[in-house]
Amino acid sequence: MQSIPYKVVRPNRKSVALVVDNNANLIVRAPFQVDEEAIADFVQKKRRWIDEKQAKIVSYAEEHPTISIASGESLMYLGDSYTIIKANVANISVSDNEILIPEKYTLNDVASWLKQEAARTIGARVKRYAQTMGVNPKEVKMSEAKARWGSCSSINNLNFAWRLILCPLSAIDYVVVHELSHITYKNHSPAFWARVKTVLPHYKTEQDWLKANKKLMDAI
Repeated sequence: MQSIPYKVVRPNRKSVALVVDNNANLIVRAPFQVDEEAIADFVQKKRRWIDEKQAKIVSYAEEHPTISIASGESLMYLGDSYTIIKANVANISVSDNEILIPEKYTLNDVASWLKQEAARTIGARVKRYAQTMGVNPKEVKMSEAKARWGSCSSINNLNFAWRLILCPLSAIDYVVVHELSHITYKNHSPAFWARVKTVLPHYKTEQDWLKANKKLMDAI
């Protein structure tokens, strides 16, 4: 049986965990006391799971290549795919299943528009859920992050990957509630997940969607 290539990293943790990154590479996160032989055995035992995860990422990359803004190409926005139409217009606009983009706009111009949309949309969701949950984030910023959708600092500053704007609003809401929950719980304890579930009872559906579509982080 052919061995599976992987990279080992050793953070301060108590158990072995497997991560398949956006490029379908396998990363093994292992405690210092776990030797290479044990890691290799663990990887082989998880071979079916690894193969399935890597196949999904490769398949998604083939179906959703890096964004091009030529007419006729597609652009994801709030979880829906829109056909790009380059037109003699002053600004980007979305209607029905099309997105009109000024003829002179470059990919950077489109990215700037998406960042503005992300700040507006995510900012509004944070405000809504913060009020519902009774918490107060210090600052809310958009980031260039490609490894995580969101984060909450020790002083309750929230950062969100602006590429979240490519995802469905329900997935955005999950990331927002996740990070707002970290204001109260600076961990992923049972109490933390109970808090998330109180606000979003079906959060695991969105969690799974984000995992399956994490290649979006590299789309633009």
